[in-house]
Amino acid sequence: MKYIFIFLFICAATRSDAQKYILLDKAMAQPAFYSDQLSVSEKFKGFFPVEKKELGKFIAALEEIATRLSSKKISGEAKQYQIGCTKFKGDAFPLARGERLDYVLTSNCDGVKVSMHLVDARINNENNAYFVNTWIKYIKNAVKIATAKKRQNNK
Repeated sequence: MKYIFIFLFICAATRSDAQKYILLDKAMAQPAFYSDQLSVSEKFKGFFPVEKKELGKFIAALEEIATRLSSKKISGEAKQYQIGCTKFKGDAFPLARGERLDYVLTSNCDGVKVSMHLVDARINNENNAYFVNTWIKYIKNAVKIATAKKRQNNK
């Protein structure tokens, strides 16, 4: 009986997903990939880490930011987000004809700190919204490809 439990434990351990992070290319030039640990080399290659278990919340925050960028009204202060080891620091600058947003993402996972200027207030909101929406599509496509690869490897 003891050996059956050991066997089942080993089988469960080998089939579980070890990847903790998805590494996203800031410039969307390289494919995203999953990793179980971070190194400084990924930081210098232009990858931004997001915890895999927090990916849904991360995408939802990006979608909220994109919606606000597309809006023409002044909404007050920018919303701040803390999602796992990723922090969104936002600032809103009211102007005569609307507002400009500025968001900097900072990820501090496994002792590796990576920053990304997601939304730049010096650029108009339409161009920032286009970039954020494109980055959302890039992330969703990366998840779809990774899921398909995982299914193929399990067959």
